Amino acid sequence: MSAPSLPTGYDVSKHVPAGRRDCLLTVGFDQHQQHIPRFLVQLHYRVATDPIEWTAIARMDHNETSALGHDVYHEGLHVDVARRSQPTVHLQLAHTSLPKSRGSVIRGCANYLKREAEYFVDVFEERRSPGRPPSWSDGGEPTPTFIRSRRVEGNMSREAPADADMVSDEELTELLADAEGTTPEEIERGAAELEIAPPEEATVVNVDE
Repeated sequence: MSAPSLPTGYDVSKHVPAGRRDCLLTVGFDQHQQHIPRFLVQLHYRVATDPIEWTAIARMDHNETSALGHDVYHEGLHVDVARRSQPTVHLQLAHTSLPKSRGSVIRGCANYLKREAEYFVDVFEERRSPGRPPSWSDGGEPTPTFIRSRRVEGNMSREAPADADMVSDEELTELLADAEGTTPEEIERGAAELEIAPPEEATVVNVDE
């Protein structure tokens, strides 16, 4: 089975089923002294079958180790959404308070991309417009929330056989629990408490030129 490229440069990188045959998740995260300082969760879509070709259509990430990184605890969760013939759109998501456990946030992001896969496929195929337009203050100035574009470098992923790197939802939870020195139940509990509004209600904060 051909599979999407895995994120490189992370301590752990895995494929995770996305609940439909034409989609697959990839998850990468670092671990340091029972802490996860950086992660990437991507939804991949199979755009061709002969030969099989995948492309990442939605990504959520966190990086507190770099000044250029996106820190979800300061900026909130966002998702970068690709479109087949138009620029990538960056959506700011409405959500409840983030759990302290980065592992729970990763599980929440994975659940979210899996749950909303049909939406992201429709946006990629340009069957619907992403999010809603930016909101404006009374003074006519744009809201201060702004996410700088950071394109994914071509060498950030590598080809790998799916079988060796595929884990179930439960196995992903166990890997995250091991990384943080906690229990799978705590990871799942935190993920369940994290509520993220549907992407249709998200705010468009940036579009790649």
